[in-house]
Amino acid sequence: MKSTVKKLDKSQVEITVEVSTLELQPYLQKSADRLAKEIKIEGFRPGKAPYDIIKQKVGEMGILQESIDDIISATYYEVLKEQKIVTIGQPKIDIEKLAPGNDFVYKATAAVLPQVKIGDYKKIKIKQAETKIADDQVDKVLADIRKMQATEKLVERAAKSGDKVEINFEVFIDKVPIEKGQQQKYPAVIGENKFIPGFEEKLVGLKAGEEKEFELKFPEKYFEKKMAGKNAEFRVKCNSVYEIELPKLDDEFAKSISSGKFKTIAEVKSNILENLKAEESGKQEQKAELEMFDKLVAISDFEEIPDILIDNEAHKMVHELEHNISDQGFNFEDYLKSLNKTEDNLKEEFKPQAEKRVKVSILTREIYLQEKFEVRDDEIEMEIEEMIKSYPANPEVRKQLETETYKDYLKNILGNRKVIDFLKKEIITY
Repeated sequence: MKSTVKKLDKSQVEITVEVSTLELQPYLQKSADRLAKEIKIEGFRPGKAPYDIIKQKVGEMGILQESIDDIISATYYEVLKEQKIVTIGQPKIDIEKLAPGNDFVYKATAAVLPQVKIGDYKKIKIKQAETKIADDQVDKVLADIRKMQATEKLVERAAKSGDKVEINFEVFIDKVPIEKGQQQKYPAVIGENKFIPGFEEKLVGLKAGEEKEFELKFPEKYFEKKMAGKNAEFRVKCNSVYEIELPKLDDEFAKSISSGKFKTIAEVKSNILENLKAEESGKQEQKAELEMFDKLVAISDFEEIPDILIDNEAHKMVHELEHNISDQGFNFEDYLKSLNKTEDNLKEEFKPQAEKRVKVSILTREIYLQEKFEVRDDEIEMEIEEMIKSYPANPEVRKQLETETYKDYLKNILGNRKVIDFLKKEIITY
């Protein structure tokens, strides 16, 4: 087999492969055997007709055409392995020469992983910000816990700040009801500021059974673009008023929220402080990592990035956003409508960031190879065992985690982690 590799623009290669008539014979025989099982030939049991009989039945060209996929699949990947070429996606195949008794010639055009010349990362120095937690941050968490433990008491008086009211309301713009602007038995806590500015204040003074109409202006940067900055009329009916009673902030409260783990409020505050520090430290660490890769990308030289890589990454980013929106309880289609955009619009907007993410991935892979990192089988197994601990009663989980596909995925994740840890030691100070 002969092959030539020609570099093209946009990180593509054109591979010409020539397979001799002698090298074609095993593929032709394999195809003839397959055809012998599929074609009914008088005098022979299925699969037992010899090559010459099959050739008489379908013609030599028929056998050759039946062999094309097998020939290309085997020889193309053999060339990639020999030439150490890493391609992306499926190649475009053009058959140059196909005739019985002749060598078979085809061309494969494919995108390849771009080369990168890594900048001198030892000159990059980043200082990770110190983790600081203010007392009011701890107090806010405690206040939120108290709200979750609060009790509600139905009262027959006018609503005041801090009360929960159950309301029916309608919203109109220019006397026309807005889409999804009607709610029945909607719970609202006055003072939580979960509505547009001014709305909750208008509920103060309402008693059960009372109605009220008022006007408010939607914020200029309201997420529903068609309502942003517009004046609206609100019609509200109060169904009921509840007084919210918060538990006392004492040691008994500390015991109740921790199942006895903590005995005093001081211990609860200390635990909250440590958790907030860990959370903030994680954010600062992530911020430093992003800055580290931004600077590393900026000082490195990349070959032109293939469109397919950027398109795939942008597509992935759109679906990450869709997943996040769904996790928050919103419909992704409604979200797109509120922005007056399509998925394709988002993909186009994401492309600059997608290109940066692709470059980070290429850099990480190159550093992994240059530094000769290795992910051992026992490291992968340890990672799998840790995951299985979360699903002790589900044997199917082990089967899924121990597939070769998932192990390859884990190997990539652990390899990236090794590179990131290595770079952080070189670049980030604390």
